[in-house]
This record gives sequence, structure tokens and C-alpha cells, in this order.
Amino acid sequence: MRVRKLPFRQQLFIDFLSCFLVGIILANFMGADSFQKNGSLTRYYLKQFQYADIQLQELLWHVGCERLTLFFILLIPMMIPKGRIMHGLFVAWSGFAYGYFCVMSISAFGMKGLLLCLLALFPQFCVYVPVYLGLVELSVHRRTYSGWRGITAVFIFLIILIVGILLESYINPLILQKMLKIF
Repeated sequence: MRVRKLPFRQQLFIDFLSCFLVGIILANFMGADSFQKNGSLTRYYLKQFQYADIQLQELLWHVGCERLTLFFILLIPMMIPKGRIMHGLFVAWSGFAYGYFCVMSISAFGMKGLLLCLLALFPQFCVYVPVYLGLVELSVHRRTYSGWRGITAVFIFLIILIVGILLESYINPLILQKMLKIF
């Protein structure tokens, strides 16, 4: 019997879901008390956020530095032979962190916490996910995207990423502040 090898994107999706489940399980074993003591999703913190005057310019610089650094780190797999491992680690960490975050917010707010999980990623992840998948495509088919073709693709992804940074810095805080009034 032959074992069929999954395409790299499907492998990454399975990695994400597996690590998402591990994040959920680990968070459940730790218990909700640890979230209330140490977490930033306590009711007090979110009430402060709800009425805070967010310095959008400073948030833009912070988010921009974080996302652009990650973007350039995720370009490295295009240049090294075993770059897929780096993508696998990134996806594994993302899945774990999001699973952990979901349990943390649900333990603090019940089913409303699920809405918080979804809105915390909206609308910027509608942009970040396609950019990341494009970087995976460039990494997997790096011979096809060598030279100007690769540089052009990276430049286009960078412009799209900047749109995501702007959404995360200016639109997402407004959405979250309005949503927190429901809580």
C-alpha cells in the first residue's frame, strides 16, 4: 500500500489544526485561574481598553515593526533549501497560540469570548493569510520565482501586508472597542 504524500499547504493546515488542539488542551489543563491572574484578557483590562484613548500612530509603529519583521523572517525559506521547516514552525506556533487564546477568552467571557477571538483577528487576517500563503508558494516554487518575477511577487505581498498593518492599527481597535460595549 502506497502512502499518498499531501501537498505542502495541506500539511501546514494539518499542522495548524494539530497545534491549535494542543493549545486548547494545554490551556484547559492549566485552568482558568491562571488566566485571570496572569492574562491580559481579564475583565478589568478589557474595560480599560474599552475606554482607552488609543494612540493610533504608536500602535501603527508597533504593529508595523512586528509584522514587517515577521514578513522578512518568512522570506528566508525562499533562500534556503530546507525552508519548509521554518514555515512548519511558524504555523505550529500560530495554531498553538490561537488555541490557547481561544480558551483564555472563552474562560473569561463564556461564549462571548468566542466572538472576541474572531473579532480580534478581523479584518487584518483577511489580508495576512493570503500574504502568508503567497510566501509559502514562493518558498515551495522558489526556482519558478527567481529573479525579477520573485522580486515583483515579494513587493506585491509587501504592499498587501502594509494594507493589513493599516487595518490592524486603525480599524481593528475601533471594532474591538465597539464590541466590548456588548460585554
